[in-house]
Amino acid sequence: MGQKDISLITYFEDQRRYADLINGFVFKGKQIVSEQDVQEMDSRAAGAFGKLQRRLMVQKYRDCVRRIIFDMGFVIMGLEHQDKVHHGMPVRIMVEDAVSYDQQMRQIKRDHRNRRDLRGDEFLSGFARIDKLYPVVTICIYYGEMPYDGAKELYHMMDYEKLPEEFRKLLNNYKIHVLEIRDFQDIDFFRTDLREVFGFVQRSGDPDAEKRFTFENEEQFRKMDEDAYDVIISMTGSTELAQVKEIYREEGGKINMCEAIRGMIERGRAAGVAEGRAEGMAEGQEKKAYTAAKNMYARGFSAEDTAGLLEESKDTVLNWFESWEKGR
Repeated sequence: MGQKDISLITYFEDQRRYADLINGFVFKGKQIVSEQDVQEMDSRAAGAFGKLQRRLMVQKYRDCVRRIIFDMGFVIMGLEHQDKVHHGMPVRIMVEDAVSYDQQMRQIKRDHRNRRDLRGDEFLSGFARIDKLYPVVTICIYYGEMPYDGAKELYHMMDYEKLPEEFRKLLNNYKIHVLEIRDFQDIDFFRTDLREVFGFVQRSGDPDAEKRFTFENEEQFRKMDEDAYDVIISMTGSTELAQVKEIYREEGGKINMCEAIRGMIERGRAAGVAEGRAEGMAEGQEKKAYTAAKNMYARGFSAEDTAGLLEESKDTVLNWFESWEKGR
């Protein structure tokens, strides 16, 4: 598991953010799910498909998974984090969801075996008519720089267009749900620091936009939770923010990202001035070498000797000599 995955998993350990993600992305800002409705689950899921000797054992690790309570029922909701387009994502998520359903089935069968309460066809299946599975939903959070152009449903991965229409009707589809952070326009639906995290990621790579958004939301960025700061680093790949993290850590472990951005701007300006001076000096030295080389050309020196004496590139001096030769 990479550092990016760890920082994202740590970030969504906060049940307030998990609930906020659901309310913002699924319910368009309506406050339907509270942090008390979000319950921990084991992110490891194992499934067994087939019979006895030919049984296929599958074990999957989700990035995050929680049980979400809705009145008397609940949903199992997983998160997958992607910084690159995954063109096989519908199959990957379909298998993960299937494993979660299989886990539920096997638990129900165990409960019935312990109670010995099934008869007939219910006994054979290990599943009673009144038994129900809880729905499983997975959201893929994509924070890559390029637009997500991968398949978002199983049909998009199938070669089925040439099949007879009657047969195509038998095919089952499987759609996935991709939250593209850089394309998500409704960050104001969020009530936690998801808003600041998503907003900054959307503007990453544009220093002016990053600065403007940070200082427009100064109150939030001035006292940013460390795990939110870390997830911004992971999603943007900013080595500068990573390097200055400890410099701008404040009392209570909060990170003053406003000052971090301001410091980066000042260092950038200083580097620009230094670079400008260096370029100016280089231009001045090149001009002196050009003038000296022209004088040596007029006095009959060869290009090779001139390059050696002036410690200039032989190719550069040869080009100068050729241009002067043509100008005669």
